[in-house]
Amino acid sequence: MSSYWDNYWRRRRVSRRSVIAGGSAATLGLATMAIAGCGGDDDGEKGGNGGGTQLTPVAPTQDTSEKPVAGGTLKLLGGPIGSVIDIHRTNTPWESSFLWHWCGNFLMRFQKMAPFLPEPDLAAAQPEIADGGTTLIFKLRPEAKWQNKPPVNGRQVTAEDVKASFERIKALGAKSPRSGNYAVVDSIEAIDATTVRFKLKAPKADLLNAMADQYDLVIPKEIAARGEDAITKLEDVVGSGPYEAAAFEAGQRIAVKKRPDGYWKPNTAWVDGAEVVNQTDNQALVNAIRANQADSVGLPADLARQFENDPNFYITRAPNPTRECLLINHTKERYKDLRVRQALWRAVDRKQVYDNVYAGGGIAGGAMTPAAAGWVLPDAELAKLPGFGKRADEIKEAKALLAAAGYPDGFEETIMTATAFNANQVTDVIVSNLREVGIRLTIDNVGTDFATMLRRQVAGEYNLAGTLFLSGPYPDAQLLIYHHSDPAKGSRNYGKFADPEIDKLLDQQSAEFDYEKRKQIVFEIQRKLATAPGPVWIGSRVLFTVYNKKVRNAVATPFLAGYDDAEDVWIKA
Repeated sequence: MSSYWDNYWRRRRVSRRSVIAGGSAATLGLATMAIAGCGGDDDGEKGGNGGGTQLTPVAPTQDTSEKPVAGGTLKLLGGPIGSVIDIHRTNTPWESSFLWHWCGNFLMRFQKMAPFLPEPDLAAAQPEIADGGTTLIFKLRPEAKWQNKPPVNGRQVTAEDVKASFERIKALGAKSPRSGNYAVVDSIEAIDATTVRFKLKAPKADLLNAMADQYDLVIPKEIAARGEDAITKLEDVVGSGPYEAAAFEAGQRIAVKKRPDGYWKPNTAWVDGAEVVNQTDNQALVNAIRANQADSVGLPADLARQFENDPNFYITRAPNPTRECLLINHTKERYKDLRVRQALWRAVDRKQVYDNVYAGGGIAGGAMTPAAAGWVLPDAELAKLPGFGKRADEIKEAKALLAAAGYPDGFEETIMTATAFNANQVTDVIVSNLREVGIRLTIDNVGTDFATMLRRQVAGEYNLAGTLFLSGPYPDAQLLIYHHSDPAKGSRNYGKFADPEIDKLLDQQSAEFDYEKRKQIVFEIQRKLATAPGPVWIGSRVLFTVYNKKVRNAVATPFLAGYDDAEDVWIKA
């Protein structure tokens, strides 16, 4: 782990209680996503309602004195492994971060060290930006080659492939998790085989971040041309990355193997292959890594803690852009009243969510997570805002708001949730919290398939929902798509939140290329969303991954990036 994260976490308020804390594991790629948290804060002992954390320092796993050794197969356990194999349509982590990030490439991707800026992948360099930020011209790496499989048979990756991929993502609309990021794209032109030009309707400061996000890999133009159902089976997983898809069984397993024709990036991709078998039982994960049946697992705090001083293992940790959320349907008459929404925001005990669900705390936060480290509102600022004060004061204010809105005795309501990813456990805490202010909730649990809840959220078939969202480590992914009232921009604004002033600020920050100026706008948006809430943001998770010591060169990042493992991890024989 980089020294950046050690320093970052020391700068945030120090917990008196935390060593390792976390929750149930929903693992992801080699950099497994443990749905976990850590911490507490100085206000906790005084009845506070959230705040900062300190992570136990972890030394970097890179050793410059060691030279990578080729060979070996990584053995992973995790899950749940979903059913959608199409990278532009899936919304679950294993299919994207493990399967596709090992088999494919991005135009731009995130650096693995702070501050995690976009770096070229298929692009040969950073783009040329012209016309006030409305024209971006990318040159491609001429050595980039597709795998030697139909329908491309090892040919060069071209500008036509890039054009077809991003046009497909945009055309999928609501069926793609990130299509809204490209609403600003007016046209894409392949100027020649290695030059592609994006023309924008307006400047978009986060466009390169969006391109680097989890799902937006480049696929062959021949496959993209098939349209909506272009990728439905294993044979359709054709990429330019270092590995080929060897197996995909929904809910069972995924496997990749090194491409026989060789990867076009030299001195990378050391292991022969990797396999992940679906396993979500935490004790089974512990037993497997202890028995050398797995090389890496994500674990909750109480189980990860036992590995902390064991010389045969090491633990990495980093903030995760996954956020717990109480989603509010703003089309319902009751929730059109700002005072009711303010009461909900104050009534949720963010600290209790992490104490109860994630065995010792989490990173309670506002509208952005510490995964976007440079953009998140500092703890000192959060402490002054509604929802982050002493619990007794928050309850008193919430009751007063409900009374002013005409609900002195509260009201009855239904809250939707799912068993997947422990959303139901967080919802149980929300139910208890809201009961304290007179809101009596009946739980509607849709079961283990998170996609069912997602479909109902998109359709507006709920009143309240105890859910979670995964966002990228940059402002548009954490703010704009969840709050903007324009559907083309607020592609995941499932609650139909609308605030003209916040829309204006969201547009301003999205087009501001100056980092310091933009950060101040982003801070102001976070302050306003604490007083005029859309969704009720509860807090962030932390990645905890336990590795066998033979796994070398692993890093922890605040985003999903299986490509780092695919290219850089090796096994010490």
